Amino acid sequence: MSSSSLSLIASLRGALEAARGVQTQDDLAGALDRIAEVIAVTLGYGTVAVNLHRPEWDDFDAITVHGSAAARAVVLGQASTWEQWAPYIAAHFERRGAHHVPAGSLTDSADGMAFYTPAAPPSSAPDRWDPEDLLLAVMRRANGDVLGILSVDEPADGRRPGDEDLDQLVALAQIAALAVEQAQDARRDATHRAALERLLSVSSRIADQRSRGGVLDAVCAGIRDALRFQRVAVLLAEEGRPLRPAATAGWALHDPVFAHVALTLEQLSPMLQPAHDRHGCYLLEREDAEALLHLQTTIYRSQSNGRGPYAWDRHWLVVPLLGADGRPRGVIWVDDPSDRLLPSRERLQALRLFADQAAAALDAARDFEATTHRADHDPLTGLANRAMLAERLRHALQRVKRADASVAVLFIDLDNFKHANDTLGHTAGDELLRVTAARIDDDLRPGDTVARFGGDEFVAICEDVSGADEAMDVAERLRTLLAEPIPLATGVAHVTASIGVALPDRPDRSAEALLQAADRAMYEAKAAGRDAARLATPGAGWP
Repeated sequence: MSSSSLSLIASLRGALEAARGVQTQDDLAGALDRIAEVIAVTLGYGTVAVNLHRPEWDDFDAITVHGSAAARAVVLGQASTWEQWAPYIAAHFERRGAHHVPAGSLTDSADGMAFYTPAAPPSSAPDRWDPEDLLLAVMRRANGDVLGILSVDEPADGRRPGDEDLDQLVALAQIAALAVEQAQDARRDATHRAALERLLSVSSRIADQRSRGGVLDAVCAGIRDALRFQRVAVLLAEEGRPLRPAATAGWALHDPVFAHVALTLEQLSPMLQPAHDRHGCYLLEREDAEALLHLQTTIYRSQSNGRGPYAWDRHWLVVPLLGADGRPRGVIWVDDPSDRLLPSRERLQALRLFADQAAAALDAARDFEATTHRADHDPLTGLANRAMLAERLRHALQRVKRADASVAVLFIDLDNFKHANDTLGHTAGDELLRVTAARIDDDLRPGDTVARFGGDEFVAICEDVSGADEAMDVAERLRTLLAEPIPLATGVAHVTASIGVALPDRPDRSAEALLQAADRAMYEAKAAGRDAARLATPGAGWP
């Protein structure tokens, strides 16, 4: 084997090692520098440039130039388009996989193309290389997609390339393509790995069902950091109301954009159709989404847009949140991909998994809330039970001790509930209790507490009342309200209420003492003829 063949083999081996050494995107520039150097030394070219295809812009960037300072100044960092390259990579210039464009072959060169033209005079050798000649090799992925264009100039022997020269150039260009492909694959794999790691972290938090908000925040942060979407929102559905943000990343929770969304889940359904399904996500061009949703104005204009068939350009991307019962609970809306690209299959699949985790968190939180609600609430009326009543009253009395606050306890007993229950039936009696509970609860302030104490007895805790007069006004209003007829499925019920009212006469009164005082005042109201309200007198009847 000749020394030149051995040298070529050694060079190929070095180029392959450089390509295989690419583990991250950061390794790519060094590997291409090394490959360009190998091409220059082995094949004898003074200038070697690698123009890398940028899918987010659908153009080419000269990221590597091996050659003189003058060549680097002209070419390095220059962007070029498909349109500019098209005349040079036309089929009639193709030879053995490369493209040789002899000087003078093109009457109109591509406007704005940055080619370095050596100042040296043409060689006098046969088949001489002209400084205006151009020699290119297209770098392709294994599936044929273009990864870049490698160009060489200033052959050391001053001659135009022969078949062997072209074969060697094409081989080394494909090694450069291997480096680019490995870098892109490594970046994709790293993104997928990061997404899976974040998914595991999110999954571990779902075991604590109380952390719904925290899990949704973690889902948004994971999509932003691992999948590189700069804006993420979890939007939850409420019956007949617009989707509302429950967690965000990149947007503030109260960003005005959510007021502009103003879409219900039902209104969003036209875009959630199989035709737009991409691995469980729904991806549409902006014009198509706005047309399907009959939007007159654009809700949000993406900031991280690109150009070309691979680029994100104000697209819509949403992922439904499906509960364990298969019913939609809301959507995840993502926008502004950091790389300005449409998401790959792996990225969409990971996004779908994040959505599944968010849905699981919602289900877990709902189950936890239901369990907690059953523990703290009366199953018939939905009001607080005695345990929660005692806790709320103790908390209110602590405020009375710490600050200039007040609290009133109203003990409410239905006067003739047993007669209504016996006359209309137990089912109607249950309905009567539910309607009574709702009337009391609706009439009081949102911060007040209403509890079913037992049977037909209810207790209301009214905090921050101004004094006994205001507390009695509340009691009288409730007494009048509860005396109104109650239509039921089996007839109309007529009940009245006796109400006892108690306010702490000193700061150290206990919750039990205050309840007992209100209870005794209620019995005084009954003894006075029912359908009445009585205030517990300090010092009289107090335990």
